[in-house]
Amino acid sequence: MIYIEPIVYEIGQIFSCLIFFYIFSRLAHLHQKCLSGITLILLIVVNTVVPNYDYFINALVLYLLFQWHNKEKLLLINSILVSSLLKLLAEILTNPIIILFDSQHISTKTLFGSILFVTINLLIQLLISAIFICLYERFNIEENWNISKSTMFGLLIGYLFIVIFVFMRIIQHYQAYSDLISSIMLFILIQCIFIVIIFLKGNQTQKETYTRELTREQLKNLKMYTDQLEHDQIKLRGFERNYKGTIAGLREIATSGDFQQMQTSLGTLEDYSNSYFDNISMQLFKDLNNVENSYLKSLLISKLTLIHQNKITCHFECRDVVSDALINIFDLVRLLGISIDNAIEATKNQPNGEIQIAIIEEASQLSFIINNTTTNQTDVSEMMQEGFTTKQHHSGLGLVNVQDIKRKYPNLFVQYRKNDQWFNLSIVIIK
Repeated sequence: MIYIEPIVYEIGQIFSCLIFFYIFSRLAHLHQKCLSGITLILLIVVNTVVPNYDYFINALVLYLLFQWHNKEKLLLINSILVSSLLKLLAEILTNPIIILFDSQHISTKTLFGSILFVTINLLIQLLISAIFICLYERFNIEENWNISKSTMFGLLIGYLFIVIFVFMRIIQHYQAYSDLISSIMLFILIQCIFIVIIFLKGNQTQKETYTRELTREQLKNLKMYTDQLEHDQIKLRGFERNYKGTIAGLREIATSGDFQQMQTSLGTLEDYSNSYFDNISMQLFKDLNNVENSYLKSLLISKLTLIHQNKITCHFECRDVVSDALINIFDLVRLLGISIDNAIEATKNQPNGEIQIAIIEEASQLSFIINNTTTNQTDVSEMMQEGFTTKQHHSGLGLVNVQDIKRKYPNLFVQYRKNDQWFNLSIVIIK
């Protein structure tokens, strides 16, 4: 260990904690400003009082404080691991500075030497963090690598951190910086390549599994759709035979001039006709032929059937042919699935609940309108907070999940409106 002037060291720890916590908050999507301030103070105290164990105590503090406010525990854990790893890598890259200082006869025991060393250390940490954030957002790593749900990612990053941490502590103990600096860099490079290969392979397998499950669900929904059409078609054939017989009877009544009997028969025919025309194929599935994308059609079949099973009044409309989703189809399916599920959840216990779904294709945009009746007086801003739910003992979906998808696409706009009777959701994709 090298000596640093205490006051310079303390200031350096404060700025280091700021950088570390900024990275963590970006990765974990923190919104609790008051709690963030308290956490930052605790991290600074830990780094100052027990610097040798700061990584592990920091991780414990972050998890204990934020586990109650973050429903995605894996995202929280992975954010802690990645932030800690970046800080550790910055610490490693400052080791060559020690050799440089020795060669230039700059002593960190002086105030100038301490300030110079700490400043370079912070600049390296800041540079690494900035590069990581740019790459993280540029390549949408969180979504593409499914960090919020990937146990493998956490295990691999945890393994990489522990191996590098132990290796560096051994190097520091024997103060063999100059002798092993090349070996350190080579070791870290090999470990990183190893981790990336394993993770990419696992991620590919996970995506293939997800695609197979989605295809299986799609086939199940399409079969349900065709079975319902076949069932309703059989009923309509029977109706056709009876209808012709009823018309013949009406013609005889008209010939006899018994207008009272004709009025009664017409009322009976109307009720009889409504009983056949009021089916899921005629009412809900009538516009599904305009939805050409099989994944989107499968989702709508599933959700419309679920709405029908919950005995919720529903109106579905898609007058124009829709073929191109304009954004990643899996994101669109997830976005619409969350939105319709929220509408079902809000209306299924209402005595006269109603859902309206419309898809509108225009020259410049594709719009999805999802409206549902509501008895909930909660404000929209509260519904968009992390972890909001109307379900008991359940984390809920919440509108915050919709916002997470929205951030990925600059041409995707989501608007909410709410009054005493209706909650209106409008999803617009600009072409």
